Amino acid sequence: MNKKAFTLAEVLVTLMIIGVIAAITIPSLMQNTKNNELVAGCLKAYSTLSGAVERMKVELGPIGLGKKWNNDTEFWNEFTKQLNTVKICNTDQSGCFPTEKYKYLNNSTENNYSSYKQSIVTTDGAIYNWSKTDCSGKGIVDGVPTSSDKNATNCMGRFLVDVNGQKGPNKFGHDVFFFVLVKGKGILPAGNDNKSADCTKTGAGVTCAAKVINEKKIDYK
Repeated sequence: MNKKAFTLAEVLVTLMIIGVIAAITIPSLMQNTKNNELVAGCLKAYSTLSGAVERMKVELGPIGLGKKWNNDTEFWNEFTKQLNTVKICNTDQSGCFPTEKYKYLNNSTENNYSSYKQSIVTTDGAIYNWSKTDCSGKGIVDGVPTSSDKNATNCMGRFLVDVNGQKGPNKFGHDVFFFVLVKGKGILPAGNDNKSADCTKTGAGVTCAAKVINEKKIDYK
């Protein structure tokens, strides 16, 4: 009885087709997986900061009222108690951030943050930096819009977070985000809305925390 079988040529063609499909789809799948991890990191950073501030209210009272909220050193000391840390860089220390230069969303180069003080590295590898800065302009926190224009006058400072620490891409809008601390409200992600030109491939990406949190994805047109 004759048995039909694939010829060597047919097998090779089939393997070639599988190889081409794999070469096309695997990088995309890997990038999607990486982006999902960074989105999860952004959401976790938001939750971590919000939780820390809520716990601080028990000790310090309403957000923004009282000496310890407004004294930078006392605020920082209280904040560092709220997170599980592996390294703390106080006002006279540095070295929490990697030495590589960070990038904006449009791939232009920003300075590295290795000299940044008042920073911590948490047990999950994320890096948090606190900067007590004045708010100026309409909804601007030292160049970083808050999630609502009316919050500008009540801004107490901002957190810069690298959600995966020493890992790449060290890029705003991907693994680097800003969050602001607003008097009477707590932590808000940077970004007025999801239509900002800053959150595009030609933008800087410093105001994209709100976009990523709202959309639960990293997608810049």
